[in-house]
Order: sequence, then structure tokens, then C-alpha cells
Amino acid sequence: MGKSDFDYLVSAIGPKIKRNDTQLRRAITVEERLMITLRYLATRDEYSKLQFLFRVSKQSISQIVPEVCRCLNEALQDYIKVHF
Repeated sequence: MGKSDFDYLVSAIGPKIKRNDTQLRRAITVEERLMITLRYLATRDEYSKLQFLFRVSKQSISQIVPEVCRCLNEALQDYIKVHF
């Protein structure tokens, strides 16, 4: 995937998946959330492997991947055709 495609996805779903920093921790950025999800979709790596690759907890990854997939599906529904 090229940088322009990645940037397009960030702009398409960014507002829906953006989180704010708290006093206790830094929020996982939109770009990180998208990278984690794209890596998972491309490789089907286990969350434990992604945990070490991105330094994000498995619990966070287990929330990020489904959320970002839903947003990608909504944003790209004109390009994604699902046949049952």
C-alpha cells in the first residue's frame, strides 16, 4: 500500500477512531490503529505477535481491530462487495 492510499484511509476513518490523551496515558494514534488493523488483515498474525510488534496490549488490539474494520467497511462500502 502506498503512502497516498494510507493517508486516504486515515482521512476517511480518522474522525471515527481518534481517541484523546488522558492524564494517565497517551492515546493510540489513528495511524497506529490503522497500521495494527492492516497488519492483522494482511498476515492474520496473532494479537500476541502484534502486541510485541506495535507495543500495544492485546486487550487494546482486540478492541482496535474490530472497530477499525467496521469503520473501513462503512467508509469503503462503494468499493467492497460482499457476496453471500
